[in-house]
Amino acid sequence: MILTLRELAQMLRVNERTVLRMLKTGQLHGTKIGGQWRFNSSQIDSLFFAATEEEESGDHVPLSALTHTHISIPVSRMMHETRMLMDMSATDATEAIEELTDHRLLSTVLLDTADLRTKCQAREKLLSTGVGDGVAIPHPRDPASTLRAPAIIVFGHSRKGIPFGAADGLPVHLFFLMCSQNIELHLYLMGRLARLLRTPEFIPKCRQCETPEDVMRLVMTVERDAFLRSE
Repeated sequence: MILTLRELAQMLRVNERTVLRMLKTGQLHGTKIGGQWRFNSSQIDSLFFAATEEEESGDHVPLSALTHTHISIPVSRMMHETRMLMDMSATDATEAIEELTDHRLLSTVLLDTADLRTKCQAREKLLSTGVGDGVAIPHPRDPASTLRAPAIIVFGHSRKGIPFGAADGLPVHLFFLMCSQNIELHLYLMGRLARLLRTPEFIPKCRQCETPEDVMRLVMTVERDAFLRSE
């Protein structure tokens, strides 16, 4: 994806002058087309959301290695304000999946929403995707073949909480329904999302968000701060 100066500034939550200073210092590289700066999004993702030391150390195979051929994509790039439910009405797991896979949320990025719903519900019958602390990450076992984007995350917030069979027995308030075009990217994003959820105060702050814009701002801020701490 090619970004304009304004789009890049909005993505990084900085002003355009900051982006221009980063160009001058060599932190970023861009190309002028018709007198206007253009930036390659894959370069930006690799720069600001590179694999962490935690991923690259240890005896296990890092998720970054599994997805070496893919663009390094932050969680925030897979989310969008139009795919967020800030006050879910569902009262059980089945209704929650139905609400999160509503065609009105996904029609522009997914051709077969019914198939995604069926696969997510089948996954819940095998084992709940409630990971504890009031969070669930519903997802299909198989890639979404009719997905028009590499991956998407649908966010949902239930203020009352929904019984979801979570390991800790607590109701779920925050949902991050995820699907992707291939299993490698799915594993990669699961790792990214897991680190996001482990960030201190992220979950309580997310529950306090009132609008989709608040959620996006929080996710992007946490990811950016994580990058800055690693520098």
